[in-house]
Amino acid sequence: MFSYRHAFHAGNHADVLKHVTLVATLKHLMQKDPGLTLIDTHAGAGLYRLDGDFTETGGEAQYGIFKLLKALEDNAAIPEALQDYLDVIAHFNPHGQAKIYPGSPFIIHHLMRHASRDRLKLFEMHPTDAKTLASNVAQLDAGRAIMIAREDGFESLKKLLPPPPSATGSRAPWC
Repeated sequence: MFSYRHAFHAGNHADVLKHVTLVATLKHLMQKDPGLTLIDTHAGAGLYRLDGDFTETGGEAQYGIFKLLKALEDNAAIPEALQDYLDVIAHFNPHGQAKIYPGSPFIIHHLMRHASRDRLKLFEMHPTDAKTLASNVAQLDAGRAIMIAREDGFESLKKLLPPPPSATGSRAPWC
């Protein structure tokens, strides 16, 4: 099994770009009333310590979230999408220091409309990260709004999507 551990890469430049895009996309999608089903095929542990052993091993957050925060210290003009992302990061760090980095599952949960029918389905194959994810999500007291499975996210995604329509317009079973 390929053993990727996101904890070593949390808060790096790719995370920042991915999460700015995620926040902007979700804010746009949530302008409509119907509930959404949100799926993370590679959920990881969900939350990461930026001052922990894993993150400090590669130091990648220094070139991602920390570099961004330092660059923005003196800049009053921040684009809306970037400010929305920074607001999410600040939510997880109420004392002003960036010590906790939310992964996609926690960013999504934070932005979900809990009064609506929004649902979150999380998949993680790594045994340690799946266990940590379950523990982290349990703290949210999200009830049935979040489902976690220790499964291959790509394979599981196929089960959640409708099959493509056939030439006659009917739904054909998955091959």
